[in-house]
Amino acid sequence: MNDKTKRIIRNSISLANIIAVVWLLGTGMGYLIFGKKDKISTEENRTLAKFPHFTLSSYLSGEYTEALAHYFDDNVPKRREYKDLIAKKFIPLKGIEYGSDNITIYGSAPEKPEEKQESATEAPTEEVTEAPENTVEEAEATEAPQPEPEPQEVNNDDGELTNNIVVANNRGIMLYGGGWGRELEYADYVSEYKRQLGDGVKVWSMVIPTACSFYMPDKFKELSADEKTDLDTIRDALVDVGSIDAYSALAEHKDEHIYSRTDHHWQQIGAYYAGREFAKAAGVPYPELDTYERVILSGYVGTLYGYTQSASLIDNPEDFVYYKPTTEMTVTRYNTSFGDPSVQPLLNDPINMASSSYYLVFGGDEAITHVETDCKNARTLVIFKDSYGNALMPLLTSSFENIYLCDIRYFDLNAIKFIKDVGATDVLFTMCTFSAMGDNHYCIYNNMYK
Repeated sequence: MNDKTKRIIRNSISLANIIAVVWLLGTGMGYLIFGKKDKISTEENRTLAKFPHFTLSSYLSGEYTEALAHYFDDNVPKRREYKDLIAKKFIPLKGIEYGSDNITIYGSAPEKPEEKQESATEAPTEEVTEAPENTVEEAEATEAPQPEPEPQEVNNDDGELTNNIVVANNRGIMLYGGGWGRELEYADYVSEYKRQLGDGVKVWSMVIPTACSFYMPDKFKELSADEKTDLDTIRDALVDVGSIDAYSALAEHKDEHIYSRTDHHWQQIGAYYAGREFAKAAGVPYPELDTYERVILSGYVGTLYGYTQSASLIDNPEDFVYYKPTTEMTVTRYNTSFGDPSVQPLLNDPINMASSSYYLVFGGDEAITHVETDCKNARTLVIFKDSYGNALMPLLTSSFENIYLCDIRYFDLNAIKFIKDVGATDVLFTMCTFSAMGDNHYCIYNNMYK
């Protein structure tokens, strides 16, 4: 074979390689750009990254290219199928299951604030499996509210899913990191609402414990702080505010399906028992459970799977059960500035929902919802809540003449003025411990001064 022939062969091979590489890159890029993508991840309870807006300054600073890389990483077509494959085939190969208890830990135990670490219980030394970072940031200072405060930075996207997660016997359990002074801040903020509103408005606090209080295996309880201790501290620190003991109400029914196994929310039956305690304290009617229409949706796998990708969760779905009020009412939803009203159903129809979205039958968080009921008792309730409060509100539609449901994280008005403008007789702050003792509680404070 002469040199000319060899050169032709080498050039042909090089050209074939270039064509193959260009084809692969082009096909891959076309797949990423034009393949069908989801807009939200229901398993992770978040909106997926949006295509970034180009500006010269963002490009020169590197922000644009970083955001572009994050967009393509977050928007792979068939993302859910790939994540399910990884969860079932690869993630179980990582980390350690603890003996016969079928316990896996995703992430380490929550870190305590630096100044408190000398009194903290040491975390176990066994190897643990990596989990996505999503920890609660440390609080600033433990001060009573002052007029015209400096607003705190809050990451609304984090919601209540924080710290790390244990999967035990096909149940996901978030590890609670403790209040470390933020429980006193929460009590101060809610008490300040009462001080500003005066005697004409009753203010109530109902902080909801999470599943870790009732379902954490005994040998691993040291991984999580004690929610009951912080709840008792809040109760004792509140000033002229009615404290509702949801913990005891839920503990009596812990053998029932009061919390989801695969999601960080409670099931609505848990909200029913807690709501009954509130109605009793407020002196309002509260129907028996059998007066509601009971709806069962099977195949539910919620947010805790999205955060752990645990095969034991996705392979063991649960029933999602909710209760539809049968009383007459008018429901109007507004934007977070109390504008753009539209009349809507109280509950969303789950017929077109993915099974991981079933909690959204109670509606989303970025709205103010007004419910006018046929309970003519001249009582108007404003609820300030996190997503736990969504399941509670339908259960109070026979208890108050008017209800306004507002999420503390997505509220764009001065809360004190809003309460007065709607003529509220009662204000209820209800949220899980991860909001009351995490960064979300700063929203309660900020909303007084918008």
